[in-house]
Amino acid sequence: MQLELSRVVHGTSRLGVLRGVGNKAGEYSLDTPGCLLYTHLGTVPHLTQDTLHTLKHLPCVSQVTLAEHQEVLEEVKDGFRKFAGLHDTILYLSLHDPAAAYPTGYTTNKTVSVWGSGGRIELTVAKFMALLKTVQPDWYQSIADGETWESNTSRKRVRKSVDRTLAHLDKCLLEHQTTPRRCAAVLRLKTESN
Repeated sequence: MQLELSRVVHGTSRLGVLRGVGNKAGEYSLDTPGCLLYTHLGTVPHLTQDTLHTLKHLPCVSQVTLAEHQEVLEEVKDGFRKFAGLHDTILYLSLHDPAAAYPTGYTTNKTVSVWGSGGRIELTVAKFMALLKTVQPDWYQSIADGETWESNTSRKRVRKSVDRTLAHLDKCLLEHQTTPRRCAAVLRLKTESN
């Protein structure tokens, strides 16, 4: 993947295009900021597959959150895309469901807690990498301590969050280097000035 920035506003807002999204390089591109197709366990809420395929101009990337159904997907062996019938889309695996609230305070130095319909699931780096192997997403969010969204979060807590996130990322990258992987993308930043 390659991010081409066309404009940076006040150092935070980034306009650009993410190119080469998907298994086949150059197959899809996504404008940034962009839109992902929200799914709940692989289905778009309130739409059947037949209705979904009649809609035009859908986002090319579908978001999924699946930490609680790994055992079922291990039996399928063809990845989540085939299981859910999402053949013509890029799969993005997020750590948390963006449409659901989750409690804070359950992250440790070795685990990250994610929440599903069955309650809390503790993910270690090994469990997360096994989940990636099972789901086979094109793109994913690495495990991270992201529990700093509350307005009264202390500076010390933010620093601890950053340290934990970097430690988890280092372990995930090390795991990628030592095992064959189907889904991994290096994001290279290419800045274009206006």
